Amino acid sequence: MMKGRSIIKSIFYFLNVFAVAGLLASYLAAFISPEKFWILAFFGLSYPIFLIINILFVIFWLFTWNRFVFVSLIAILTGFTNMLAIYPIRFTKQTESQLPKIKIVSFNVHSLYGNQKADNNQETKSKVTEFLSRQNADIICVQEFFAIGEDFSQTLSKFATSIHLDYYAFKNYREFDNKRKINAIATFSRYPIVKFGFLRLPGRSYYAIYSDLVINGDTVRLYNLHLESIRFGNADYNFYTQLTEPDEEETATIQEGSKRMLWKLRKAFIIRAKQVNILSAHISSCRYPVVLSGDFNDTPSSYTYHQLTRRLSDSFVESGHGLFQSTYAGKLPSFRIDYVLHSKEFKSVSFQNFDVYLSDHFPITTTLVKTP
Repeated sequence: MMKGRSIIKSIFYFLNVFAVAGLLASYLAAFISPEKFWILAFFGLSYPIFLIINILFVIFWLFTWNRFVFVSLIAILTGFTNMLAIYPIRFTKQTESQLPKIKIVSFNVHSLYGNQKADNNQETKSKVTEFLSRQNADIICVQEFFAIGEDFSQTLSKFATSIHLDYYAFKNYREFDNKRKINAIATFSRYPIVKFGFLRLPGRSYYAIYSDLVINGDTVRLYNLHLESIRFGNADYNFYTQLTEPDEEETATIQEGSKRMLWKLRKAFIIRAKQVNILSAHISSCRYPVVLSGDFNDTPSSYTYHQLTRRLSDSFVESGHGLFQSTYAGKLPSFRIDYVLHSKEFKSVSFQNFDVYLSDHFPITTTLVKTP
């Protein structure tokens, strides 16, 4: 009997050590580029799972009065900043600032086609426009802005007017000969845009635009991002559905589906690492205060997030609320992949996710004030 208990206890010790190793590996994912060791990126993606497992082990060892409780507890506390990125903790109550405010909205509108294939494009576009116009924002950053039919300048001018903003800048993901087609990253602003530029990897689509805005007499650089997507197709989503809902019919085998999704994830991790390295260097050379907004397609435990938050603060961490807040509304597990970051010249005084199903992303908004 005693031998049986000893074996069970040894199994729990082993599982606990495995869980701690996974948690520590998820921390390393933020520091090591997927270009060098891409497998760690999967541990970063799995950080919430390893965190929950280790919390359960802490509870279990507390109930059994076992000193092994400190193994998981120390591992969890080692990644305290990772925890803050998914559940902000503030010990002082925020007070209403009397300083001039800048309200920013970021929204990947999913090509304005809505969240379901059956959605009517024009109806969804109208709902997106109505939502954005109600925000009374100073800056709106849109990813996957899609339109076709009339000259792009007319389309963008009409859209800017409909959301009550005067200035805009945009860049198509790829160059089109058809000047009546837009599939772009677009920034709309209440403030004048005095300079505009864009970033891309050689031979690939544009993934960021930047606009220099004159805000209350000062120049501020605003980056609007759409980093590399995993590019899952219908076959991948059907395979995921098969795993989560086994009754669904699907011809792909687990081996085929897993290999295909794994390859796409690996490719996206590596491309995003290259994109963010270029972006980080570009930000470090900027002499203006910086605001960075958009769809990172990566979680707070990622190399992408860590590289960008080395110099910039996360608005959600400063003024957001809630546990495991998601900005992704698609079929895959919920993650926070849309952000507004800012340099030390600003402070975020409010942050909000909107549960509106107009896209496969939820819009986010933050209000910034200039620090004294």
